[in-house]
Amino acid sequence: MKAGFSAGFALFTVITIATILRNLTLENNARKIAYAHEVIERVDEISFHSMDAENAARIFISSPDRHDIARCLNDLARARTLASEMEGMVAGNAEQQRDALAVRRLIDRQAAALENAARSGSPDHVGQAIMTLDGEGFDSTLHGAVLAMQAEERRAIGDRIAFDGRMNGSSRSALMTLVLTGIFLGIVGSRRVLIDLDKRAAVERALSLKEEQYRQVVETAGDMICRTDEQGRFTFCNQTALAMLHLAEAELMGRSWLRLVRQDRRRHAERFYLRQFGRRQKSTYYEFPIVDGHGIERWLGQNVQLVFEADRIVGFQAIARDITERKKTELELQKSQRFVERIAATTPGILYVYDLVACQNVFSNRETIAVLGYNPDEIHEVKGKGSAQQLLHPDDLVMIRAHHESLRHAQDGEVRRLEYRARHVDGHWVWLSCRDTPFERGSDGLVKQIVGIAQDITARKAAQERLAYQANFDALTGLANRHHFWTRLQGLLRRASIERSETSLCLFDIDHFKAINDRFGHAAGDEVLEAVGNIVRAELRTADIAGRLGGDEFCFVLPGTDENEAARVAERIRERLCTMAFGMATGSTFSVTATFGVAKSEPDVDAREFMEVADRALYRAKSAGRNRVMVEA
Repeated sequence: MKAGFSAGFALFTVITIATILRNLTLENNARKIAYAHEVIERVDEISFHSMDAENAARIFISSPDRHDIARCLNDLARARTLASEMEGMVAGNAEQQRDALAVRRLIDRQAAALENAARSGSPDHVGQAIMTLDGEGFDSTLHGAVLAMQAEERRAIGDRIAFDGRMNGSSRSALMTLVLTGIFLGIVGSRRVLIDLDKRAAVERALSLKEEQYRQVVETAGDMICRTDEQGRFTFCNQTALAMLHLAEAELMGRSWLRLVRQDRRRHAERFYLRQFGRRQKSTYYEFPIVDGHGIERWLGQNVQLVFEADRIVGFQAIARDITERKKTELELQKSQRFVERIAATTPGILYVYDLVACQNVFSNRETIAVLGYNPDEIHEVKGKGSAQQLLHPDDLVMIRAHHESLRHAQDGEVRRLEYRARHVDGHWVWLSCRDTPFERGSDGLVKQIVGIAQDITARKAAQERLAYQANFDALTGLANRHHFWTRLQGLLRRASIERSETSLCLFDIDHFKAINDRFGHAAGDEVLEAVGNIVRAELRTADIAGRLGGDEFCFVLPGTDENEAARVAERIRERLCTMAFGMATGSTFSVTATFGVAKSEPDVDAREFMEVADRALYRAKSAGRNRVMVEA
């Protein structure tokens, strides 16, 4: 008995050592197989980046976009890097090194052609580079080189798998010997074996029960649960999956899951799961469209786990859910967003959303570039009331803030208008006419954001100012005409009456002006009138008012000034006019004089009475010999 157990132990030891050696060999083969898979994955990545670079270049030809050129260059750089890394990976295999060198040269040739064309920024150059590559059969050549490398690696994988098979055969023989030895020893220790068999039977019954429970759970689950082999062919689908796909089990088993994917997404889906397989990612999530047995398109959101047996991938297990309604909602949302974007892009004027609390624009369309010269992002960066002074005219700030404050309490749908000035990027002021209405309210019920449209009315404002100037000012002298002077004089006298302040008025005309026109011509007379206007404007203050009443009659009013100061101003004007020479262009020079009458207003005086007092002073000055200033007491 002891000798039998000793012999069995010795045999077990020998078989154990052989098994250890076998496992070491298998581990080495497994590393080589993993290495081969890594090379194949690297070759696939090189091919994918090469094709992506070419596709980006083709898209750039049809619709030039610098982003497509950047993507093309990034994919080319990535392909070249991967080709160099792959060349280092196969350094120990002369045949694979030759194939890797061929792939790297092809990628370098493609990169050289496309990078030079891409950096020029010309779609024509890029198109010519693509045509050159197509003419040289670049795609088929690269495809052939990739297939050659993959075939060589798969051959190596096959050799190693065959070697593993032979090793497994030897292991089975050794195992058979060990089993026979075990049977012999089992006969000796039958009681122990019976006990072990009873325990194993109990475990198997428990496992069988768990498998039945798992099957029931899977069959009654509300989500699709499927399994495939390593080639992606269905090996199991629960009833929910069959019902959703509208296919019988016989129609689905053994069929590739890719055949269900919509035609235009098959390549992308295949690449996604090949990447999971190559990188041995245990779990991934992916969304893709399928066409069911009734020809209806559905969207699935799918979690996929790799199924392992002895560290070897034997298939996929997927749990999927119908997300068609969510995808439809997303599509409608995208359509709505594009619709709103098109409205904003085609709206005549600046379309904006302004936050009244944060005092900043949160949205502006691209019309800000055409109207103000700013990009929308530059407008959004202006925050706070203080920063608004950068863009808004200082004289309009109080009015704009009052407008915004009133909008805080506006009703929904209420539209309020405002005209104000904004600074263009080059520094000049642009008149804008805006229409604002409430857009969003805060938790306090007050309007938080407004939406509005602002239109450039600078040309209209300029036209209005020109018309107003033509209606209120004399074109020859630049002084207020009779009506405008009279209106402003009445307003000034009302203010002086309220404030109990002094106001002085001066009337004057050119001495013997009719004789000047008769002797030297009306052009000379116009020259005199224009000179008078220039002198008066130069001598008066900003708050003073001057006008031409008609012909050679002029007047000016000085608020807050007594009659003596007004007389001194009139004297300066008279002296400057006396020293000027006219008619020099015609060779007949002459000089002119003027006579002035000054009066001071009484409290609550009427404008007409005030003018009559100044006119009496002018009459007295003329009676005294002209070319003088006379003050009416």
